[in-house]
Amino acid sequence: MKDNDINIAIREQLLKQFRSASINVDVIAGYQPDKKQDNNIIMFFPIKEVGQGWQKRNYNIQGNNANHKEQQLFELTFQVQGFIKQHPNLTAGDLIRMTRMIINSLSFVESMRKEGIGIQRASEIRRAPIINAGNSYEHNPSFDFNVTFSSTLSLDTAATNLLISNLYRI
Repeated sequence: MKDNDINIAIREQLLKQFRSASINVDVIAGYQPDKKQDNNIIMFFPIKEVGQGWQKRNYNIQGNNANHKEQQLFELTFQVQGFIKQHPNLTAGDLIRMTRMIINSLSFVESMRKEGIGIQRASEIRRAPIINAGNSYEHNPSFDFNVTFSSTLSLDTAATNLLISNLYRI
């Protein structure tokens, strides 16, 4: 599985869940929102990736080709941030809280599982202070969540049919 596959699946499901909750929000898979954006934004981006367990290796020898495959389970941590540009009743904290609830929801977890992506429970919400465009402090709420997925690499490895050992005692 590739990064874009994961980003697309998460973004599509978040947009679907927000639409069903009648919340108008843009979902961006990236680091910085467009400064000209005049809408509410949920932004998610990867911050850490770890391989889990040992890398699996297998062969399916066909003639001189070993059909060598390497497979690894990965755990990727995403950070999610929320920004409110225009809404009379919602704060960025409200938007982040709802996003966290969506990611922890059964419908989100099951839809990701069908795509081959595992979802682990989202972390607590942090409210880090940032300086806004008016040079005032405001809180930038965020949380993290982990996804698990498998990645496979096919390598061109020649097969060996005969091994002759020339080992002698010294």
